[in-house]
Amino acid sequence: MFAPSVLEIQKALERLTDGLGRYQWLQARVLKCNVTTDREFQRRFTAFYRVRRNSEWRREFFALMENSKSGGTNFSEALQAIQCSTGRIEASFASKLVATLDPSKPVIDKFVLRCFKLRLPNWGFADREENTIDLYGQLCLKYDGFMASPDGVKIRNMFDERYPNAKIMDIKKIDLVLWQIRPN
Repeated sequence: MFAPSVLEIQKALERLTDGLGRYQWLQARVLKCNVTTDREFQRRFTAFYRVRRNSEWRREFFALMENSKSGGTNFSEALQAIQCSTGRIEASFASKLVATLDPSKPVIDKFVLRCFKLRLPNWGFADREENTIDLYGQLCLKYDGFMASPDGVKIRNMFDERYPNAKIMDIKKIDLVLWQIRPN
């Protein structure tokens, strides 16, 4: 399992001040606005999550997010809905949609996947959708184990010491730090 050093965690915490503020803004706003029409939310979301898709893709994505707010959605449903509307299996964006509406859920990101020694199935892989859903389940389990580990506790404690007023889920504290560490 990935074991970041205290120095790596400290450096990551120093770098994430701006990102933490942007994340908190998104989380405070998502349930209070209509994400299909709130251009400020869309602009900030696409900047924070580095969405590099055309306007039609973004329109479909934010419509799905808005529609999911009332009944919620799980990763499998989000993945399938994005695939139906865009024709693409978008694991990372499905997880970002889910985690935005349920901050206790993890985000699929290549840097975080590396920490847990996981990889998305390749584009041409048979049963890619099913394997992507399985991967998300593995990621959830890895996060659960890591959060309970001494390293997970260390990250959360150091995060809380550095940002005592940040009211975010423990999984997001770890996610933000791991994203900043970016292991090879």
